[in-house]
Order: sequence, then structure tokens, then C-alpha cells
Amino acid sequence: MTTNLIDVQHADVIMCTNNMAENHPVGFQWVMKAKERGAKVIHVDPRFTRTSAVSDVHVPLRSGTNIAFFGGLMSYAIQNNLYFKDYVVSYTNAPFLIDPAFKTPTDLGGLFEGLEQTGQGGTDPHVAQTYNKTSWKYQLDAEGNPKRDLTLQDPNCVFQLLKRHYSRYTPEMVERVCGIPKAKFVEVAKLYCGTSGREKTGTITYALNLTQHTNGVQNIRALCMLQLLLGNIGRPGGGVTALRGHANVQGATDLELLYHELPGYMAQPLRDAHPDLTAYMEKETPKGGFWVNKPKFFVSLLKAFYGDAATKDNEYGYQWLPKRAKADAYSHQHIFVDMYNGMVKGFLALGQNPAVGGPNAKLARSAMQRLDWLVVKDIFLTETAEIWKAPGVDPKTVKTEVFFMPAAPAAEKDGSLTNTMRLIQWHEKAVTPPGDVTSDAEFVCTLARRLQALYAGSKKERDRGFLAA
Repeated sequence: MTTNLIDVQHADVIMCTNNMAENHPVGFQWVMKAKERGAKVIHVDPRFTRTSAVSDVHVPLRSGTNIAFFGGLMSYAIQNNLYFKDYVVSYTNAPFLIDPAFKTPTDLGGLFEGLEQTGQGGTDPHVAQTYNKTSWKYQLDAEGNPKRDLTLQDPNCVFQLLKRHYSRYTPEMVERVCGIPKAKFVEVAKLYCGTSGREKTGTITYALNLTQHTNGVQNIRALCMLQLLLGNIGRPGGGVTALRGHANVQGATDLELLYHELPGYMAQPLRDAHPDLTAYMEKETPKGGFWVNKPKFFVSLLKAFYGDAATKDNEYGYQWLPKRAKADAYSHQHIFVDMYNGMVKGFLALGQNPAVGGPNAKLARSAMQRLDWLVVKDIFLTETAEIWKAPGVDPKTVKTEVFFMPAAPAAEKDGSLTNTMRLIQWHEKAVTPPGDVTSDAEFVCTLARRLQALYAGSKKERDRGFLAA
């Protein structure tokens, strides 16, 4: 889905939903290249910025109403037969048939099928609720594949459900919700939906302006559905242009530095749900699509971790992998709750400053003041490195022993970064870090090697994986 920034120059229409000209000026050169060859630029933003100044159309919608705007574009494309039917039939799940029991919010007055109350308060929408998803499934044929209607006329096919769902998103509704004059919306809809078909493509740019909402996921999904309807995925100048920093969190997800996933977007095993490799494969491998190959990927990963020690007889070292006690037990907030409750004795803070950078800084500071030891590795002293100096804290009451390790910044170390278009780039260091300053990677590897030396004589099964890594 993520478009290579250089490919933006091939788009015929570019819809910027963020201030790309100022916040991503290097990437914006490709928007200007596209304009030079005749492309149109639409800027959807409550503010008038430098991006607006070089756009053909500025759409000043109300802040937070993006979903209504994108939904209106989808509805306009469907109602005016501007969707790319051949593409939609061949390359999306639009023809797939859904269980007839499933109903959309249009059918049920704003609610999806299966809503159940789980708390007190009757039908109060603010009370905790959940969904019974037994009807949220495809109709399958004898071989277990989704049934399809290539005419897109079956009322239970995904396309017809989508059409019903967005039928309420009329130009009048968009005008009322988004504050965009109807004529302006229709102008934009004609322009952008005109990229449907074989001859043209369009791309949409976004950044934190769409993700940092309570409905951020829905914002991005709406972009994807719009692009799929118009046939703008997988074609030159199409896709969705996600704009990130020059080195960013995308690397954490692509290379999987998060607690709940392993490299390759494969789930970190759960202790109870995945007691052995067979159970993991059965529960995590889908029945169709490219990911039916997950067992091959997963075994390959285990071999990369444990080398020759990973054999078929020992489940390729599967039992050496850490297992999650529950799905979300190791998120940022959970760690600090456990730390506060005395379950965590030591903490390595590498390149982060949780004393001020988390969702509950007071909790984080209080928790770290209860540790036995804290190692902070950063390029300068941070609030975390001086946790005993927190506001209102008597340093004598803080039992934590803090070790500060100076870190090498980007210019002082070789390494890779994941740039805004998800390409991994290698860079050489410009200068050697002074004294005993090291990179995070060197620090972690040195620590691991020293721990391996300490455990070298261990005969315990639980230590075999660590010693083999």
C-alpha cells in the first residue's frame, strides 16, 4: 500500500491531507514533478498552508471529519459508476459473499450486526459493549474458498454491503458534517474519482494528521478502500503515500522490535494458546492466501535465531522463545504498572525517556523509583537518568541505583534506518564517538556476550536457546 515517494511523480491527481510542502519538503519535490507534467493537486486540510498555495484545489474541511469526507468520495464513485469494475472484481474481495445474517449500520440504524451489552445500563451506548461476530464471515464453497459473485449484484457480496453502508454519505451529508460547500465537494469528487480506470492513477498522502485520532485506524482504512475502489493500488502513481520521519517507528514494525510480534509480522507466542510449535502453526496459519507459507517463514526465523541448535527434534528451538502470559501483558503501560507493583526489579532505558514521554509520566516516575537498578543509555542526561530529582521527591527515599551510559548519536555510528517510504538505508558514521561511548547495538551485543560467558556452563534446558543464539 505504501507508495514509493519517487513514484508520486507518475500520479495524475494527488490528494494531500497533510502539510507536505512544509513538513516533508524533500518528498514534496515529486508532487511538484507531477504538477510539471500536468497532474492536479488537491489539499484537504482545515488550514491554508504552503501546500494549499501550490494546490489546484484547497478543501478546508472541519477538523476530525475526514471519515465523512472519504466516505462521501466512495459513495460518489459507486453511485456514479466511477469505480474501476474490472480491477475491483479481479483484485479485491468485493465479489466475495458474506453470511446473509450480517447486517451493516445502514440496515441497523447505525450499529453493526452482533452488538451485545456487557455491562450495566441497558442500552446506554456508553456502557461497555462487545460484538458477537458469528455472522462476520464469508460464505464458503466445498473446498473452503469464499463464494463469489462476479457481477457484484448479490445483496450479500462485499460490494453491495459497502454500497449500502456508504449510501448515506451524500454530498449533502458531507456538506453538513465537514462544512464543505456541496459544489466544492462535487468538484473534488469528480476530479479525484476521475483517476479510476486504466488511463489514470491517483495517490493520497497522509501523516500523523490522520493517525493521531481516536478513529485513526478507520481513517487509514477509508483511504485504502477508496483507492481499491478506484483501482489505485499496485499501479504507477497510485497507492497511499504514508509520510513519516527520515528514521521512524516504521522500522520498529517492519523489523519487529515490538513486544507482540516477531520479525516478519508473526505473532509472539502466547504461553497458554501456543504451548508447542504444532499448536502455534495450527492457530496462526491462515487457510488461504500467501500466508499459508507461515510455517516455512517461522521455522526459517527460528533457525536464524538458534543456528545448528534448532532441529526438528527440538521444535527448532520453539520452547526457547519467550512466551507472552497474555496478549497485552508487555505493553508500555503494563510494564510500568508491574514495575510499580514490585514485579520488575531492573530496567534498561535505551533511547527513551519514560519519565516524561509516556501516557502516565507520574506513574512511570514512581515505578522507576522503586527499582533495584536502572540503566539509561542516551546522548544526554534525561529526566529518566535523574529520576531522583523528580518534582516533589526526596532523593533519600529513592532506592533505585541508576547507571548512565553515554550513547552514540546517528552521526557517530554505522547502521541502518527505515525511511519514510519503508526503504532500509545503510549509512556510515561520520566520526568516531569519543572515549567509551558506544552505540545501542554495541552495548546490547556486548552485554549479551558477557551474559553468555556467565551462563556458559549451564546445563539447564531454559538456557540452551540463549547460549545458542
